[in-house]
Amino acid sequence: IQEPLHEFFSTSWSADKGWSTSPKYRTNVLKLDPKGKNDAHRASIAWLLRHDIIDTKDAASIRKLTEERNRIAHEMRKFATGSNVLPFESYFPELVRMVTKIDKWWTINVTIPTNPDFDDRDIDESEVQPGSTILLQILEQVALANDVEAWKLYN
Repeated sequence: IQEPLHEFFSTSWSADKGWSTSPKYRTNVLKLDPKGKNDAHRASIAWLLRHDIIDTKDAASIRKLTEERNRIAHEMRKFATGSNVLPFESYFPELVRMVTKIDKWWTINVTIPTNPDFDDRDIDESEVQPGSTILLQILEQVALANDVEAWKLYN
């Protein structure tokens, strides 16, 4: 959620520091943090909402997925020992849906229009499938021990 926005508003990159935080990123994204703390995650959700890329249900879903990710990270020992069960099957499809929705918007509205390789080409937006989606679908099938479906997606 955060990375594409940070890259989009950055004006320079270096091998040791990556993308620099530009003043435009601070004013166009970070200032949108509802808590006023310039938190990149909350601000990015607000930016996506403001630009109608996601709706309020999507924002709530992202917050829920983030809470679940944080819970898993903080309780990893319980998951590793089997005293807690990972809720993979219930959360991963929603994660894939959200990543697909956001990445597809970026591909259609930023990547394609700014890439001269796509000049004078008709793009069927319904056919656009971000690479991140394909990778997540493969990971999902592997995690669910569905190797046959994973190989179909890969090939």
